[in-house]
Amino acid sequence: MAKFGEYDINLEKADEKGMMDVDLMLKYLPKAKKAICEIVLPKGFGSGFFCKIPYTEDGNHLIPVLITCNHVLTNDLINKSHIEIIVDNQPQIISLSQRKIWADETIDFTCIEIKENQDNIHTFFKLDDNDDNGINFNSSNDCYKNQKVLIYGINNKKLAYDPGVIKKIKEYSFAYNANTYPGCSGGCIVNYDNNCIIGIHRGEIKTGNSKAINAGIFIKDVIRYILKKVKIYIIKISIIGCNSLIFL
Repeated sequence: MAKFGEYDINLEKADEKGMMDVDLMLKYLPKAKKAICEIVLPKGFGSGFFCKIPYTEDGNHLIPVLITCNHVLTNDLINKSHIEIIVDNQPQIISLSQRKIWADETIDFTCIEIKENQDNIHTFFKLDDNDDNGINFNSSNDCYKNQKVLIYGINNKKLAYDPGVIKKIKEYSFAYNANTYPGCSGGCIVNYDNNCIIGIHRGEIKTGNSKAINAGIFIKDVIRYILKKVKIYIIKISIIGCNSLIFL
């Protein structure tokens, strides 16, 4: 059981009202169908999505990745040889050998490098920000309060979506009033107006007698975590006297 402030988060149970069929949302459907995947698990399934994230603080170097929740692709699963995903109804195997992988149970994310030609994946969501590099680390997460969003996820093995509004923000997490089902964990939360990614869907928040709402993780804080790990690695390499910098 995870926490959002004083509330418990049920990481899999969903709002009983369910989700709308994404086929109704014609404006963003073609990209969504190719940039979101079903992650096949030993028991059940989850969601994931493809985007490109900055791999240097100036944003000049981007790498394509698959992102989901760590409670979907757990540390045990990413220590195996491969994972199975389904993209636009097409199953495929992603080998985990010789790839950059980051995962954190506390923030609840797993991020896996995508090799575009090898994996035949070429459609990626953009990050939500007005900055030319796609993200502004100096901007506060509070700017997203009352932002209208869409959640994309896998609903009964079909791509689905539901709209909502961000109601609460706490550090790297935020809460929003939208409907989801089990399997949507790891799906993407996008800005309603431009279809660019704001965060990762985690699960439902229980708030006592009030209506249940959902919790997500800001993508900006996931990227901050990754850049910090990269910087630490570069510093270590520099200390031991290596002449070239190697990015994890």
